[in-house]
Amino acid sequence: MTFPHMLKQYLVIFFVFGEFVAGISYAALADTSDPTPLDRELRSVLNSPVLERVLTGVHVRRLSDGKTLFSHNGRRLFNPASNMKLLTTAAALWYLGPSYRFRTQVRRSRAMAGRTVKGDLYVEARGDPTLTTENLFGLANQIALAGVSAVQGNLVIDDTFFDQVTEGPGWDQEVGDHAYNAPISAFSVNFNTFVARVIPGDRPGARAKISLWPPVESLSSEVTAVTRGKNTRTRLWFGTSRRPDDGVRITVRGHIAKDDTRGRSLRRRIHKPTQFAGEALRYLLKIRGVKIEGKIVQASIDEQRTTLVARRVSRPLGAIVSTLNKYSNNFIAEQILKTLAAEVEGRPGTWEKGQIVLKRFLSEIGIKPNRVVLGNGSGLNDVNRLTPEQITHILQVMHSRFELAPEYVSSLGVAGESGTISARFEDTAAVSRLRAKTGTLTGVSALSGYVATIDDELLAFSVIMNNYRGRARTMWNIQERIGAILAQHRYHDDLATTSSSPKLEAQ
Repeated sequence: MTFPHMLKQYLVIFFVFGEFVAGISYAALADTSDPTPLDRELRSVLNSPVLERVLTGVHVRRLSDGKTLFSHNGRRLFNPASNMKLLTTAAALWYLGPSYRFRTQVRRSRAMAGRTVKGDLYVEARGDPTLTTENLFGLANQIALAGVSAVQGNLVIDDTFFDQVTEGPGWDQEVGDHAYNAPISAFSVNFNTFVARVIPGDRPGARAKISLWPPVESLSSEVTAVTRGKNTRTRLWFGTSRRPDDGVRITVRGHIAKDDTRGRSLRRRIHKPTQFAGEALRYLLKIRGVKIEGKIVQASIDEQRTTLVARRVSRPLGAIVSTLNKYSNNFIAEQILKTLAAEVEGRPGTWEKGQIVLKRFLSEIGIKPNRVVLGNGSGLNDVNRLTPEQITHILQVMHSRFELAPEYVSSLGVAGESGTISARFEDTAAVSRLRAKTGTLTGVSALSGYVATIDDELLAFSVIMNNYRGRARTMWNIQERIGAILAQHRYHDDLATTSSSPKLEAQ
């Protein structure tokens, strides 16, 4: 036996027992003396000098039979960034179904005196990630139409569907007030963010004006920015700080031009979501003519002693998943993960229970859960690890399920047309033929999804880059070259040399 063949056997043995972690791909273990045209094209892309110090993983499989067409570090664990959402949404559709709906109910104490509730008004929250102030006003309107104009007691929020941990694994790695790492709560509104808009004052020299939405007690502002004359340049600096009561203080400095009528807006996270949502509902009830005399408190509801007065039912989960994946919404992903935890593992929903459910899903579809690292459901920061091969397997399994595939596949952005890849793949064969989920963090770029080849073979692919430096656009260029190659691929050109996919049970 020659030395190269002996070396290959030893490498396979190390891999099977989990000791081989140097990053050599599965494809490298196969006989590559006669590489396929697809193999040659993709390796040419991966030999680009811009990837010299970048840890890159690629896996491509044919959906018709699961065969691997290409693998480079396919079984190596990577930080998937927002490609983690492909797993979270797959599990949610798998266990809850595309028709699952989030429900928010408002109840009141049974005792009434005319239009006055002689007791409390209750909100039973069940984790709806799509609840907005517009939806809350709909609830307020229902309450008023139910004959309520005053509540002598408190506005009681039952948010026990989730635990009281509002910031999950990965939040501690964030600095700042970004909207993408907003806190999580069973009762949440506007993705647990607020909007501040600054416009010019009435005349040059006057202080700029600020509007906050929603205008609730948890938000306050300090504006020192002034208005300058026409044809000047607007320069504003926004900042937020956490108040002692966990509210948010917004500060605005600088100057704004008198003719800058559109002004400047920003969206930032809040800190105390249940209180924030309760204040928003109380404000909207006031607009609708319903006065709450008491306070906002958190407590469980005894439904036997209350009467239903209003209900909000969300869009189906399948439609919500589409918004989540097309625009990579972290907040929706985490709300769904905790809902999944509460529904499958029992209340309250927690991140720990969510991880249990995700691993159960992986086990059911043939991926060993001890070969992944899970922290949260959105992919935020450095807490999750998946392999490109695992991702394409998830994609294949979901595509094979008739009752789930339409919602899952259509949730992904379309190259050159929609979602986070609406402006990518321009003038390539991938436009309209590739659907994918992006993933972006500092030093991490990922793209995974489906592509139809030129002869209409459907492929699942996953491309993940870790530890790159420089511009994300450089990594996108590589991903787009790979996507274009796959879209132009003719499967029959590779028919004689395509190898079978390794079994996922060996992971």
